[in-house]
Amino acid sequence: MACKTQLNDQSLSLDPEVRTGKLANGFTYYIRKNKTPEKRVVMYLAVKAGSILETDQQRGVAHFVEHMSFNGTKHFPKKALSNYLEQSGVRFGADLNANTNLDETVYQLPLPSDNPELLANGLQIMRDWAQEANIEAEDVERERHVILEEKRFRQGVQQRYEEQSILFCTNGSRHGSRLPIGTEEVLLKVTPEEIRSFYKDWYRPNLQALIVVGDVDVDQMEKDIKAKFADLKNPDQEKERTVYSAKLSGKNQYMQFIDPEWGGISIEILMKRPQLKMATTDDYRNNLLKNLLAQMVSARFRQMPFATFNDLTGGLSALAINLATKPAETQPSLQSVWLELRRMEEQGFTPAELERVKKSYRQKMADALKEKDKTPSETLIRPYLQHFLTGNITPGIVKDHELTNQMLPDISLSEINDLMKYYMKGTDRDIIVKSSEENKPFLPDEATLLGWIEGVYVMPLTPFVDNVQDLPLLKKVPTPGKISTIQDFEKVGVQQITLNNGVNILLKKTDFQNDQIVFKGFAEGGASLSDDADYLNAINAANAVAVSGVGNYTAQQLGEFLSGRQVQVVPFINDTYQGFSGATTKEDLSTTLELLHAYFTEPRKDQEAFNILLGRSKEQFSVKGNNPNQVFTDTATLVLGNYHVRRRPQTLKSIDAIQLNRSYEIYKERFADASAFTFLFVGNMDIETIKPLLEKYLGSLPSTGLKEKARDLGLNVPPGRIVKTVYKGAGKKSSVMLVYSGPFDYNFGNTIQMNAIADALKISLTQRLRDQEGGTYTPNVQMTLTKYPKSRFAMMVSFDCAVENVDKLIASTQDELNKMRTTGPSAENLQKFKAARKVGLQTGSTNNGFWLDYLASQMMNKEPLNQLFDHDAMNRITVQSVQKTAASYIQDKNYVRLVLMPEKTNH
Repeated sequence: MACKTQLNDQSLSLDPEVRTGKLANGFTYYIRKNKTPEKRVVMYLAVKAGSILETDQQRGVAHFVEHMSFNGTKHFPKKALSNYLEQSGVRFGADLNANTNLDETVYQLPLPSDNPELLANGLQIMRDWAQEANIEAEDVERERHVILEEKRFRQGVQQRYEEQSILFCTNGSRHGSRLPIGTEEVLLKVTPEEIRSFYKDWYRPNLQALIVVGDVDVDQMEKDIKAKFADLKNPDQEKERTVYSAKLSGKNQYMQFIDPEWGGISIEILMKRPQLKMATTDDYRNNLLKNLLAQMVSARFRQMPFATFNDLTGGLSALAINLATKPAETQPSLQSVWLELRRMEEQGFTPAELERVKKSYRQKMADALKEKDKTPSETLIRPYLQHFLTGNITPGIVKDHELTNQMLPDISLSEINDLMKYYMKGTDRDIIVKSSEENKPFLPDEATLLGWIEGVYVMPLTPFVDNVQDLPLLKKVPTPGKISTIQDFEKVGVQQITLNNGVNILLKKTDFQNDQIVFKGFAEGGASLSDDADYLNAINAANAVAVSGVGNYTAQQLGEFLSGRQVQVVPFINDTYQGFSGATTKEDLSTTLELLHAYFTEPRKDQEAFNILLGRSKEQFSVKGNNPNQVFTDTATLVLGNYHVRRRPQTLKSIDAIQLNRSYEIYKERFADASAFTFLFVGNMDIETIKPLLEKYLGSLPSTGLKEKARDLGLNVPPGRIVKTVYKGAGKKSSVMLVYSGPFDYNFGNTIQMNAIADALKISLTQRLRDQEGGTYTPNVQMTLTKYPKSRFAMMVSFDCAVENVDKLIASTQDELNKMRTTGPSAENLQKFKAARKVGLQTGSTNNGFWLDYLASQMMNKEPLNQLFDHDAMNRITVQSVQKTAASYIQDKNYVRLVLMPEKTNH
């Protein structure tokens, strides 16, 4: 792929903000100081050893090694490692984690950086993982069952599809036969010696890197890394680390994937090309061209099935076309998409389209530059990981901004159009058609499908119409209102403003990001105020308006109008509230508030856009088909929603019953009165500058003083004992859901007690069901607490397991819950809950999104804003208080047991 360039091709340099080095043994390190979030550090240990290196007799061993690394190391034997970290507030799974891929294994450890002992132990853990994991026979035996349960957990139609399609898409390469989870045959028989052998061969310093990004002293960290990792040894007789890649064949391929759980018909078309590298300025420009083209293709397909540019495995990438249809509509659906692709291929794009994406890209780079000192460590660390694994260079945001501004003006429309033709050329094209056996008669064979595509090239081709408007956003200029009261809540740094139309506004100025403002607006009512017959019209009303547009602009025109600006406004209507959420910048705040005003006062109706929206809903519905998990979820929703008509599963008939006119009427009703609305704005804003804008755009909103309340429709978990089994699917897998519920005395202290129950129970269930019994991969515990319309709780325990283990694991779960009610959580598990909550509050309280959610929750629940700082509430939590709360609320008299079983079972 040739490209014109204004710069001489030069090598790119890695981001100058990161310090890199290589020890004599080949061990690589990257260190970067970053203060977002403060007093936190993220460490990655990357090993260039994944499942691609396994022999046929080792399939699954690379992933097995990753599991064993958490089962004990030289300095942290048995489960001491996860125990120690959890007591420091690092949660297993959520924070402390690892993943094994085809080419690499990566261990992740986020830590507080202001605790020297913890930081030193973090490095020791990384050192242990690098070469000193204990792979002991009894641990291997126990973990074998956990990994088999993880394999079971992943079982399903998507996994079966991946297993078949990856070999096909990588042209029969090694990548297609080395999925990391491995084979059951190997997992059942592999010995500790065989696992140790893989570990010794491939976990060696010249294939490893430590990446440290966070609030640390770089010089000291470098010294510590050199001292800790310099004595790692490479094997005397090293195995060669072969680099495997998938090759393009120059041929086209066709495959059918038939599965009993696949609904409808789906077609995936991959136009495969080599993955782009990133080592020189020419590479940078080629990537920039591709990114611009991707945005332009996406903009063309805004109201149609999506075309995306994806990186595949093995060094391949693709322009991917995905569509799902009902059997009888497969041909017209595919041809409508291909007609648009043909239009792009033959007619190219317009100068205005290119200018829009250039403007948008420029703005994106400028925004990133503004936030360069506030970029989270989790974001910064990933490009350094990719540099070690692939050699791709990320030059850093300052250089990114400079290169983009240098290159963008010189990128021509003809280059973009040539690149589109390069992707559309008819070689290396994979076509995969997916369906169930019952829809197989409708499936096109290869010749038929290619005939459909060829048929597109004889259809009349109209020119693309770039439907851009140059009008004001609003048809009617608003008459500003006035601020009537101002109140300061100094402890939480919030100013509360009431406008003369009754709109209530909370402003929290922060400097967590340099140029980010997030917001939410809501009022009670939602779909609860509509009749049952109108429920689907109500719940879809906000989407109907969002796809139609506002003011002088259709949704598509609005997208063009807002190109290059950071303006996000999303209307919603749920069961109990209507409102908006979004984000913007200081510069674009005025436009954002104007758009918010437009959604209130000038929503549009667009039947064509609405039909496309319903069409997509039908496509998604048809793909769900016979999926057992979907059937189980639908059943659970119905049972836990007290069999209410509003909790019935969706059908094609119910989708067809949604009417644009009625949805639009309901939308107008819900947003006719702003007097009960509360708006929250959190971010780096000038409080005095924002006030006139609030008066103009929110103070002018209609107000009738109605202030409606949501209706209690009795959608709660029903009382009593309910046992239900769903029989669906052919896989050897069961899913279990146990729900305890009932009335709840809602106050701050009680909410913490209930969350302590859920967290401590999750830890004890993980220890018992996973670690001791090897019965499941991930038991989950979810606590839901509501204050309005009725104060209630619901605690759900869920897990997947083997069919024959259902009753045994339910009995173990109930035993752990009984311990919680009779003796309370262990002191150790309660300490883990407190530590995780403390760390969560420390990191959360420097995040705009956290504050937005917290303030919204407090306002919705009519609770004081300063509860976050009630540290005594945490001190009041003891083993006894949690035990007492569990005994009081979580009782067997209100208990729902839902189980998914395969259809072919004697159970």
